[in-house]
Amino acid sequence: MNVTIWRRIRRYVDLGHEAPKVDLKVTLDLSTKPNRAEFVKDVTAIANTPGGTGYLILGVWDNRKRPRVTYKKPEDYVPGFAPEDPDAFEREIIDALSHYCNRVPEVRFSQVMHPQTQRLIGVVIISRSSDKPHELIRSGERIEAPVVFVRRGTATYKATAEEIASMDREREVGPLSEVIVVNLSGHPLTDSQREELGAKYRVYVEELIELPVHFDPQQDLKSQAREYVHRIGLAPEEWSERQVHVILPGLAPGAAAILATIHGLSGGFPKVLWIYQAPHDRTRYELAQVVDLQECRDLAREVRVSVLGEPL
Repeated sequence: MNVTIWRRIRRYVDLGHEAPKVDLKVTLDLSTKPNRAEFVKDVTAIANTPGGTGYLILGVWDNRKRPRVTYKKPEDYVPGFAPEDPDAFEREIIDALSHYCNRVPEVRFSQVMHPQTQRLIGVVIISRSSDKPHELIRSGERIEAPVVFVRRGTATYKATAEEIASMDREREVGPLSEVIVVNLSGHPLTDSQREELGAKYRVYVEELIELPVHFDPQQDLKSQAREYVHRIGLAPEEWSERQVHVILPGLAPGAAAILATIHGLSGGFPKVLWIYQAPHDRTRYELAQVVDLQECRDLAREVRVSVLGEPL
């Protein structure tokens, strides 16, 4: 079993949640031209969308289609996907992309074993692209080429002229900083706040994890903080390798405990998004600023060294 890939995709499989760079499918049949064109549409949309590595996960129902009564039984939402010859299947994938698109995205096919069902899950791994836009050059059923697709949220759309121009600029000046936002506040991160992050801080929210936090003062706070951080679902590699921004819950002791737990996982403090109630409209919340806690910590260390002469 490829443990690293499983850790990266586990939260999507367990919850049935998709993301701009993650799509769930029950199966994939590349035996017909319409199916191949649809597959290339899905892959190029993920490759064209800002962010890091993308995943097309095969053999898993998304949460909109899972059986409601037996929702917690993995056997019901992980039917699995196991081609007879994985290497031949990967060649089919690459052949379809080479035939249907210009600027072929880099992909590979892997398989992981679902630990509870012992069923194989297929994973098309779509590498981060610096060669956008990836354009479909051959038409398929309900697809008129040439056309460029992107993901907005968890759906696929034709790219606008502005989005294509942004891809061209990205090749010249580089991409926005791509972050995972963990929202623990209970107040949704709005589209206008996302846009402000891009305009003011050159930050693109690649994935938003919503996890409202409610602490019980009668229970051990450290244990509760660890449990909430565990429920965020990020793999250990993601905590240490990815940029994670956090919207903290309102309770200061709980927020402090969560920060301490995240620091232990990542080796540093995350940036914190300060979302506040608009002064002239109490029904609206605005992005005040991005607080760099690590910078605050480093500045304090510099003061300590200058006063006490202690090494960093």
